[in-house]
Amino acid sequence: MFHYLILIWVKIYNMKKIFQLLCLLIILAGLNACSSDKDQDNNGDSSQFSYTLNTGASANELLSDTRFTKIVIEAVYVDGFRPEQASLNNLLSFLNNRLHKPGGISIVEREIPAQSLGNYSIAEVRQLEDDIRTQFSLDDTLTIFVLFADQSSENDSGNSVILGTAYRNTSLVMFQKTIEELSGGFNEPSRVNVETAVYEHEFAHIMGGLVNIGTPLQSDHEDQSNSAHCDVDGCLMSAQLETFNPLDMMNIMGSGNSAVRCSMYRRLASKWREINTIINY
Repeated sequence: MFHYLILIWVKIYNMKKIFQLLCLLIILAGLNACSSDKDQDNNGDSSQFSYTLNTGASANELLSDTRFTKIVIEAVYVDGFRPEQASLNNLLSFLNNRLHKPGGISIVEREIPAQSLGNYSIAEVRQLEDDIRTQFSLDDTLTIFVLFADQSSENDSGNSVILGTAYRNTSLVMFQKTIEELSGGFNEPSRVNVETAVYEHEFAHIMGGLVNIGTPLQSDHEDQSNSAHCDVDGCLMSAQLETFNPLDMMNIMGSGNSAVRCSMYRRLASKWREINTIINY
Protein backbone atom coordinates (compact mmCIF):
# COMPACT_ATOMS: atom_id res chain seq x y z
CA MET A 1 0.00 0.00 0.00
CA PHE A 2 2.78 2.38 0.97
CA HIS A 3 4.61 1.55 -2.25
CA TYR A 4 1.46 2.32 -4.26
CA LEU A 5 1.09 5.72 -2.56
CA ILE A 6 4.70 6.57 -3.42
CA LEU A 7 4.05 5.79 -7.10
CA ILE A 8 0.98 8.04 -7.11
CA TRP A 9 2.98 10.87 -5.48
CA VAL A 10 5.76 10.48 -8.08
CA LYS A 11 3.26 10.68 -10.93
CA ILE A 12 1.62 13.79 -9.46
CA TYR A 13 5.05 15.37 -8.89
CA ASN A 14 6.08 14.66 -12.48
CA MET A 15 2.83 16.11 -13.81
CA LYS A 16 3.51 19.31 -11.85
CA LYS A 17 7.00 19.50 -13.31
CA ILE A 18 5.67 18.97 -16.82
CA PHE A 19 3.05 21.67 -16.28
CA GLN A 20 5.68 24.09 -14.95
CA LEU A 21 7.91 23.33 -17.91
CA LEU A 22 5.07 24.02 -20.36
CA CYS A 23 4.35 27.34 -18.65
CA LEU A 24 8.02 28.27 -18.86
CA LEU A 25 8.12 27.46 -22.57
CA ILE A 26 5.01 29.58 -23.21
CA ILE A 27 6.57 32.53 -21.34
CA LEU A 28 9.85 32.21 -23.26
CA ALA A 29 7.99 32.07 -26.56
CA GLY A 30 6.14 35.26 -25.67
CA LEU A 31 9.36 37.04 -24.73
CA ASN A 32 10.97 35.98 -27.98
CA ALA A 33 8.03 37.36 -29.95
CA CYS A 34 8.35 40.69 -28.13
CA SER A 35 12.07 40.74 -28.83
CA SER A 36 11.45 40.09 -32.52
CA ASP A 37 8.91 42.90 -32.67
CA LYS A 38 11.37 45.25 -31.00
CA ASP A 39 14.14 44.28 -33.40
CA GLN A 40 11.85 45.00 -36.33
CA ASP A 41 10.96 48.40 -34.87
CA ASN A 42 14.63 49.22 -34.37
CA ASN A 43 15.29 48.40 -38.00
CA GLY A 44 12.72 50.89 -39.19
CA ASP A 45 10.08 48.32 -40.13
CA SER A 46 12.04 47.12 -43.16
CA SER A 47 8.85 45.56 -44.55
CA GLN A 48 7.63 49.14 -45.08
CA PHE A 49 10.81 50.71 -46.50
CA SER A 50 14.16 49.16 -47.39
CA TYR A 51 17.47 51.00 -47.21
CA THR A 52 19.26 48.32 -49.26
CA LEU A 53 17.87 49.21 -52.70
CA ASN A 54 19.98 50.43 -55.61
CA THR A 55 21.17 54.01 -55.90
CA GLY A 56 18.39 56.23 -57.26
CA ALA A 57 15.57 53.83 -56.34
CA SER A 58 14.17 56.26 -53.74
CA ALA A 59 14.43 59.43 -55.81
CA ASN A 60 10.71 60.19 -55.58
CA GLU A 61 10.68 59.64 -51.82
CA LEU A 62 13.55 62.11 -51.50
CA LEU A 63 12.23 64.81 -53.80
CA SER A 64 8.55 64.91 -52.82
CA ASP A 65 6.44 64.84 -49.65
CA THR A 66 4.05 62.21 -50.98
CA ARG A 67 5.36 59.56 -48.59
CA PHE A 68 7.87 61.28 -46.31
CA THR A 69 7.55 64.87 -45.06
CA LYS A 70 10.87 65.09 -43.25
CA ILE A 71 14.43 63.80 -43.58
CA VAL A 72 16.96 62.84 -40.92
CA ILE A 73 20.58 62.44 -42.03
CA GLU A 74 22.61 60.11 -39.81
CA ALA A 75 26.13 61.51 -40.21
CA VAL A 76 28.58 58.98 -38.80
CA TYR A 77 32.21 60.05 -38.76
CA VAL A 78 35.28 58.19 -37.57
CA ASP A 79 37.11 59.83 -34.66
CA GLY A 80 39.25 62.66 -36.05
CA PHE A 81 37.43 62.91 -39.38
CA ARG A 82 34.46 65.13 -38.64
CA PRO A 83 33.43 67.27 -41.63
CA GLU A 84 33.54 71.06 -41.31
CA GLN A 85 30.38 72.55 -39.82
CA ALA A 86 30.17 75.02 -42.69
CA SER A 87 30.12 72.10 -45.15
CA LEU A 88 27.21 70.48 -43.31
CA ASN A 89 25.38 73.82 -43.24
CA ASN A 90 25.91 74.18 -46.99
CA LEU A 91 24.58 70.66 -47.53
CA LEU A 92 21.42 71.43 -45.55
CA SER A 93 20.89 74.60 -47.56
CA PHE A 94 21.38 72.68 -50.82
CA LEU A 95 18.84 70.01 -49.81
CA ASN A 96 16.28 72.45 -48.42
CA ASN A 97 16.32 74.35 -51.71
CA ARG A 98 15.66 71.22 -53.77
CA LEU A 99 13.66 68.73 -51.68
CA HIS A 100 10.02 69.30 -50.75
CA LYS A 101 10.06 68.37 -47.07
CA PRO A 102 7.70 70.61 -45.06
CA GLY A 103 8.67 68.77 -41.87
CA GLY A 104 12.28 69.85 -42.28
CA ILE A 105 15.69 68.28 -42.87
CA SER A 106 18.07 67.68 -39.98
CA ILE A 107 21.44 66.08 -39.31
CA VAL A 108 22.14 63.73 -36.40
CA GLU A 109 25.89 63.38 -35.86
CA ARG A 110 27.62 60.43 -34.27
CA GLU A 111 31.28 59.57 -33.74
CA ILE A 112 32.64 56.03 -33.96
CA PRO A 113 36.12 54.65 -33.14
CA ALA A 114 38.77 54.19 -35.82
CA GLN A 115 38.12 51.16 -38.01
CA SER A 116 40.93 48.68 -38.64
CA LEU A 117 39.90 47.90 -42.20
CA GLY A 118 42.59 49.50 -44.35
CA ASN A 119 41.32 51.00 -47.58
CA TYR A 120 37.57 50.46 -47.90
CA SER A 121 35.79 48.31 -50.43
CA ILE A 122 32.12 49.11 -51.00
CA ALA A 123 31.27 45.67 -49.61
CA GLU A 124 33.03 46.64 -46.37
CA VAL A 125 31.22 49.98 -46.27
CA ARG A 126 27.87 48.20 -46.69
CA GLN A 127 28.70 45.79 -43.89
CA LEU A 128 29.81 48.60 -41.60
CA GLU A 129 26.55 50.42 -42.25
CA ASP A 130 24.55 47.29 -41.46
CA ASP A 131 26.48 46.99 -38.17
CA ILE A 132 26.24 50.59 -36.96
CA ARG A 133 23.23 52.26 -38.60
CA THR A 134 20.70 53.36 -35.98
CA GLN A 135 18.30 55.60 -37.93
CA PHE A 136 15.70 53.94 -40.14
CA SER A 137 12.88 55.31 -42.29
CA LEU A 138 9.53 55.07 -40.53
CA ASP A 139 6.16 56.83 -40.60
CA ASP A 140 6.72 60.29 -42.12
CA THR A 141 10.52 60.35 -41.74
CA LEU A 142 13.02 59.30 -44.40
CA THR A 143 16.53 58.64 -43.10
CA ILE A 144 19.84 58.82 -44.94
CA PHE A 145 23.08 57.24 -43.74
CA VAL A 146 26.39 58.97 -44.47
CA LEU A 147 29.76 57.55 -43.42
CA PHE A 148 32.77 59.86 -43.26
CA ALA A 149 35.57 57.32 -43.58
CA ASP A 150 39.01 57.33 -42.00
CA GLN A 151 40.61 55.53 -44.94
CA SER A 152 40.66 55.83 -48.71
CA SER A 153 38.79 53.79 -51.30
CA GLU A 154 40.40 50.58 -52.47
CA ASN A 155 39.56 51.73 -56.01
CA ASP A 156 42.08 54.58 -55.88
CA SER A 157 44.63 54.19 -58.65
CA GLY A 158 47.67 56.36 -59.32
CA ASN A 159 46.62 60.00 -59.62
CA SER A 160 42.94 59.06 -59.65
CA VAL A 161 41.25 58.87 -56.25
CA ILE A 162 37.64 58.39 -55.14
CA LEU A 163 36.22 61.18 -52.99
CA GLY A 164 32.76 59.72 -52.35
CA THR A 165 30.27 57.09 -53.46
CA ALA A 166 26.48 56.75 -53.35
CA TYR A 167 26.10 52.98 -52.98
CA ARG A 168 22.47 52.44 -51.91
CA ASN A 169 19.16 54.27 -52.18
CA THR A 170 19.73 56.16 -48.91
CA SER A 171 23.39 55.46 -48.22
CA LEU A 172 26.59 57.33 -49.02
CA VAL A 173 30.25 57.21 -48.06
CA MET A 174 32.60 60.19 -48.14
CA PHE A 175 36.26 59.26 -48.14
CA GLN A 176 37.06 62.01 -45.69
CA LYS A 177 40.72 61.09 -45.29
CA THR A 178 41.29 61.58 -49.03
CA ILE A 179 39.28 64.81 -49.09
CA GLU A 180 41.38 66.25 -46.27
CA GLU A 181 44.63 65.22 -47.94
CA LEU A 182 43.67 67.11 -51.11
CA SER A 183 42.38 70.33 -49.56
CA GLY A 184 43.15 73.07 -47.10
CA GLY A 185 46.88 73.27 -47.79
CA PHE A 186 49.09 75.67 -49.72
CA ASN A 187 47.87 76.09 -53.31
CA GLU A 188 44.99 73.70 -52.56
CA PRO A 189 41.25 74.43 -52.63
CA SER A 190 39.63 75.15 -49.28
CA ARG A 191 38.40 72.23 -47.20
CA VAL A 192 34.85 73.60 -47.05
CA ASN A 193 34.61 74.09 -50.81
CA VAL A 194 35.81 70.56 -51.61
CA GLU A 195 33.63 68.96 -48.94
CA THR A 196 30.58 70.93 -50.07
CA ALA A 197 31.01 70.03 -53.73
CA VAL A 198 31.61 66.32 -53.03
CA TYR A 199 28.79 65.97 -50.49
CA GLU A 200 26.26 67.64 -52.77
CA HIS A 201 27.45 65.63 -55.78
CA GLU A 202 26.88 62.33 -53.96
CA PHE A 203 23.52 63.41 -52.55
CA ALA A 204 22.44 64.38 -56.06
CA HIS A 205 22.99 60.77 -57.15
CA ILE A 206 20.38 59.48 -54.70
CA MET A 207 18.08 62.42 -55.45
CA GLY A 208 16.95 61.28 -58.81
CA GLY A 209 19.53 59.84 -60.85
CA LEU A 210 21.17 62.99 -61.79
CA VAL A 211 22.21 61.74 -64.19
CA ASN A 212 19.88 59.05 -65.58
CA ILE A 213 19.53 56.95 -62.41
CA GLY A 214 15.99 56.65 -61.11
CA THR A 215 14.67 59.64 -63.05
CA PRO A 216 14.52 59.85 -66.87
CA LEU A 217 16.79 62.39 -68.56
CA GLN A 218 15.09 65.68 -69.43
CA SER A 219 17.84 66.53 -71.92
CA ASP A 220 20.73 64.68 -73.54
CA HIS A 221 23.60 65.42 -71.17
CA GLU A 222 24.83 62.06 -69.86
CA ASP A 223 28.60 61.52 -70.09
CA GLN A 224 29.02 58.49 -72.34
CA SER A 225 32.41 57.73 -70.78
CA ASN A 226 31.14 58.00 -67.19
CA SER A 227 27.58 56.74 -66.79
CA ALA A 228 25.33 58.58 -64.31
CA HIS A 229 27.39 61.75 -64.75
CA CYS A 230 26.99 64.96 -66.73
CA ASP A 231 29.01 66.00 -69.81
CA VAL A 232 28.21 69.72 -69.52
CA ASP A 233 31.17 71.92 -68.58
CA GLY A 234 30.92 73.12 -64.98
CA CYS A 235 28.08 70.83 -63.94
CA LEU A 236 27.94 69.58 -60.36
CA MET A 237 27.42 66.07 -61.71
CA SER A 238 30.72 66.02 -63.58
CA ALA A 239 32.56 62.76 -62.88
CA GLN A 240 35.61 64.79 -61.84
CA LEU A 241 33.82 65.79 -58.64
CA GLU A 242 33.70 62.15 -57.59
CA THR A 243 36.93 60.76 -59.01
CA PHE A 244 39.63 63.33 -58.41
CA ASN A 245 42.55 63.53 -60.81
CA PRO A 246 44.68 66.70 -60.62
CA LEU A 247 45.38 66.51 -64.35
CA ASP A 248 41.67 66.27 -65.20
CA MET A 249 40.85 69.08 -62.80
CA MET A 250 42.98 71.47 -64.87
CA ASN A 251 40.35 71.17 -67.62
CA ILE A 252 37.15 70.62 -65.64
CA MET A 253 35.78 74.02 -66.62
CA GLY A 254 36.63 73.58 -70.30
CA SER A 255 37.24 76.93 -71.99
CA GLY A 256 36.48 78.82 -68.80
CA ASN A 257 33.08 80.00 -70.02
CA SER A 258 31.14 80.98 -66.88
CA ALA A 259 27.75 80.06 -68.39
CA VAL A 260 26.74 76.76 -66.77
CA ARG A 261 24.04 74.91 -68.66
CA CYS A 262 23.09 72.67 -65.73
CA SER A 263 20.86 75.38 -64.24
CA MET A 264 20.00 73.34 -61.12
CA TYR A 265 23.59 73.54 -59.98
CA ARG A 266 24.80 77.01 -60.91
CA ARG A 267 25.81 77.80 -57.35
CA LEU A 268 27.94 74.68 -56.95
CA ALA A 269 29.47 75.01 -60.39
CA SER A 270 30.55 78.53 -59.46
CA LYS A 271 32.04 77.21 -56.24
CA TRP A 272 33.96 74.54 -58.14
CA ARG A 273 35.26 77.17 -60.58
CA GLU A 274 36.79 78.84 -57.53
CA ILE A 275 38.41 75.55 -56.54
CA ASN A 276 39.73 75.06 -60.06
CA THR A 277 41.14 78.62 -60.12
CA ILE A 278 43.10 77.90 -56.94
CA ILE A 279 44.43 74.62 -58.36
CA ASN A 280 45.50 76.39 -61.55
CA TYR A 281 47.20 79.23 -59.70
